[in-house]
Amino acid sequence: MGSERPDGFNYIGHMSDEILTMLGVGVALGLFIWRVTDRLDRKIDALAKDHQSLARELSELRGEIRGRLGEMPAGSGAR
Repeated sequence: MGSERPDGFNYIGHMSDEILTMLGVGVALGLFIWRVTDRLDRKIDALAKDHQSLARELSELRGEIRGRLGEMPAGSGAR
């Protein structure tokens, strides 16, 4: 009685529909954000692995270059 207007518009039913719609949108946004952050986390992990691999290779290259430069006779370096 108190929830209905004379023209038959049900406030409680209308509010329930709006709340369900908002909850649905909230759940959809939450799932979207979770999916995006999960993908970003995986990409960051892959980049970190690539970085570690490249850093290791660079360190080995530096050692090899230093070793070869150390083997060169004195005075044979570039000016």
